[in-house]
Amino acid sequence: MRMLTPSRYLFTLLSTLLLLGVASAQDDDRPSLGGEEPEGGGLMDIEIDIGDLAVTKGDQQSLSYEGQVQHNAPHYKPGTLVTITHARGNVSVRCTESEGLQARIQYVVYGSSEDSMKRVGDSIGLKTYASTSNASVKSTLPGLRSGVERVDTPLVVSLPREASVNVTASDGWVQVLGCTGTVKATARKGAIFASGTYRSFDATSSSGNVEIELSGDSVLTSNSRASASAGDIVLRMPMTQKGQLTATGSDVRVAHVVSGVNSPTRVQGTLLDKGPSITLSAKGKVEVTAPK
Repeated sequence: MRMLTPSRYLFTLLSTLLLLGVASAQDDDRPSLGGEEPEGGGLMDIEIDIGDLAVTKGDQQSLSYEGQVQHNAPHYKPGTLVTITHARGNVSVRCTESEGLQARIQYVVYGSSEDSMKRVGDSIGLKTYASTSNASVKSTLPGLRSGVERVDTPLVVSLPREASVNVTASDGWVQVLGCTGTVKATARKGAIFASGTYRSFDATSSSGNVEIELSGDSVLTSNSRASASAGDIVLRMPMTQKGQLTATGSDVRVAHVVSGVNSPTRVQGTLLDKGPSITLSAKGKVEVTAPK
């Protein structure tokens, strides 16, 4: 369903002030409209509180245009790698006890031109594809037009529990929940959070934090890495995980037993025994601890 909803309103107070002025003429202690103006002169900007919305006289009208785009791939094969690409907005991937692949964008267009807002909203597209070997989700987002202030386009993708994902968000955060395969996530302008039973992870954030939470029965079997060039990294993994850990940051803290180099800014060595490499690199803090 698509609809136009006014989110701000203009209030004209002239008639109210005129009535107040007429009433004031009957009171010798207050000037009438025919007398001298109060200090400051003219009509005043008046703030009116309507619930949680404060509107000031002089604000321009702002509208919102809402809608939904949905596309499904019912024949998605569980375990198949899904590549998800979203140009603008947050991405949430949810793996549950379900079948098939479902993708949805619930968008809101904000602006002052009804025609421009509708054109932008109606141009938002979503494509899904699934075969026996791979699957994909890709959004199509138009540029802003005159009369359009901004567009919120969060993408939600639902998958079966057994799924591997490769997510790229150019302008927003990435969230991956409950999957049991591998996860790769790239966020150029946002944070990354992934939780599940993963065999490997690869997470890169250019401007936010990275948090990976492995379930208690997770076993990393392939090389894994996380990078936060402008934030912190938190990795929660079982204390029984084996492998070669390298963690660097402004303050590195590792709860696991590591045989090797242990300094405030770098921890490098073996976790219990030989296994895959786990590389963590952050501008800020790095914390490696057990799952909650």
